[in-house]
Amino acid sequence: MINLNVISRIAEDKNYFPDLVKILHVLKNKGITDVQILFIGTVYSPKVYQNIMDMASRLNVSSNIAFTEKSIPMSELSDEIKNGYFINFTIGEFTGFSGLESIKNGFKTIFYNIDKSLKNKCDNVIAYCHTLDKLTDLIINISQNQALMNEEVTACNQEMLNRFILNSVMKRELLAMMLPKSNRSDKLV
Repeated sequence: MINLNVISRIAEDKNYFPDLVKILHVLKNKGITDVQILFIGTVYSPKVYQNIMDMASRLNVSSNIAFTEKSIPMSELSDEIKNGYFINFTIGEFTGFSGLESIKNGFKTIFYNIDKSLKNKCDNVIAYCHTLDKLTDLIINISQNQALMNEEVTACNQEMLNRFILNSVMKRELLAMMLPKSNRSDKLV
């Protein structure tokens, strides 16, 4: 079983969930039926929720979708959920804090760019999917060799985290540049 988790509120300004339902349909047509998507977050818009459910019903993938219908802190997720893959929506180069937090929590995180007009240097990174087809292909690869893909996604996540998070040396150097000389010695430790 491949568990895909989406931590997001279900609201009017979140209009990219149908892509995931389409992926389930494509996978099912390719004979891959062991993929589940769990939407983790409060349902603020019954209309958006119902649209997702209606689309899933039309595409015959309703049994592959579940909702918690409320927010759950990452630290309180079950081990089964934590062992799945976390899909994080991005806008071009902006991965957002939630994706970095997901990686810092040790979750296998897949980034899906929802703004097709924005490309970035991550386009050839395995855990960064610029298109629906790339995300679908990644899930197919996971279904064919999950152990290998776990390693590759985890390694990619660590590289991405290193790009965005300051290490201790960089932090000290940045603070040294920013702090007045009189305050530097006690802050740089």
